[in-house]
Amino acid sequence: MQMNQNEKICSAFRQDIELPAIVTQKADAAFEQILSESHKEKDKMKEEQKNTRKKSHKKKVPVWVKATTAAAAFMLLFLGICSANPVLAAKIPVIGRIFSMLQKTSEYPGDYEGYAQPLEDPVSESDEETTAEDPSLTYTQTVGDVTVTLSEVYCNQESLSISMLVESQEPFADKIMKNVDGRQYLSLAASSLFSFRAQDPYVGDKDLEGTFLDERTFAGIWRIRLDSVLVDDSELEKIVAKAEASGEEVVITDEMIRSHTEKLTLPEEFTVEIHLEKIVGDLAEPEKIDWGVSEEELKGMSDEAFQALYDEKMKEYGMDQYPNRAEHYWFEGPWDFTIPVSVNESGNYAVTVEEVNEQGVGLHTINVTPFEVSVDYADGGMDCIPIVFDAQGNRMENGSGDVSVLPIGDHAVNRMTVCICLFDVWKEDLLSHRGEADFLQYVKEKSLYSKELEVPVS
Repeated sequence: MQMNQNEKICSAFRQDIELPAIVTQKADAAFEQILSESHKEKDKMKEEQKNTRKKSHKKKVPVWVKATTAAAAFMLLFLGICSANPVLAAKIPVIGRIFSMLQKTSEYPGDYEGYAQPLEDPVSESDEETTAEDPSLTYTQTVGDVTVTLSEVYCNQESLSISMLVESQEPFADKIMKNVDGRQYLSLAASSLFSFRAQDPYVGDKDLEGTFLDERTFAGIWRIRLDSVLVDDSELEKIVAKAEASGEEVVITDEMIRSHTEKLTLPEEFTVEIHLEKIVGDLAEPEKIDWGVSEEELKGMSDEAFQALYDEKMKEYGMDQYPNRAEHYWFEGPWDFTIPVSVNESGNYAVTVEEVNEQGVGLHTINVTPFEVSVDYADGGMDCIPIVFDAQGNRMENGSGDVSVLPIGDHAVNRMTVCICLFDVWKEDLLSHRGEADFLQYVKEKSLYSKELEVPVS
């Protein structure tokens, strides 16, 4: 008799997994609550990485610099310590429990029980006829050798999170690169059409954060920030398109954004049509570029000569496209889904400040959910970042990709201190004072603006 999806995964859970000796230095706590297994505390290796992260709009490293340092960067990431444990368990339902499985190791940790809602395929005869006509109404789709199952959904005022299972008939865990935490990520080439948004589908937020359950199965959480979704910028897009058609250069200013965009209201219920075109992972062993010349010859090249060689090699290896065989391992879809979403307002709080100093620096609002704090601040046109401290005076780290969104985790957020400082001050001065007893006071003194807030969290 053929095993169903859950049984196959549970069977894999019950097998002993051979691990290299180095793995025991850093145990994975992902399934501690479910498996009741003892585990070692994970080493915190990403402090410097996160604290020095700039805003997402900062200028990127020139492409020729990336080319000359790519091999070293890939090697550094590949040497990250693996985070895994042998998994032994009785039958554990996976579908409908991915949030609880990953809630301790998620970038936005917390107890998702009572928040995440399972996505259940229709079971009635009439519903089966409907899904036969429109397969997107079912939450399990198979394309070729790859099956994608949407498991649960959770939406608050700040983000929409969808848990999913990616299963391949061919092993692929060993093909995906590990980062400095020993974690593996997949990236989704996807677009999402929100029923309350008349514009083109939203294409941001691609990371699928999770873990491999076995060599063929990845369980993860896809988190979509709603701040960009809840903006109607169609008028601004028309202005830009008209200018570009006339050959004019367009510089989008804060004033243009304020004048030609409209903030949308998140409805209590809506649907999202997801078009998942590709599932991509960075290769653990990317293809090495044969430059055809020696290192000395590369160093002696003019910028023009190197750029010409670089362009030639990028085209030869397909690296002018995404994804490409030299850097990525991927699955081709598409997998199409339509999911209903109900916004969970429980534990959502907003504190309106609307205070700006003479430098144009200050706070607009602070939004708190059970899992994140979002800071809407004014930077006065300068390169500023917010630094947030919890009720005990401990600094809260920002999430990946945005300095203004911070996972709550174990922090007490009934009282917070928000400081806005120049990024250069943070990088060149404040970073070196972390861990000092008076760090909060020191940051306040070096900041352009600071504010203590009370949040009525329960």
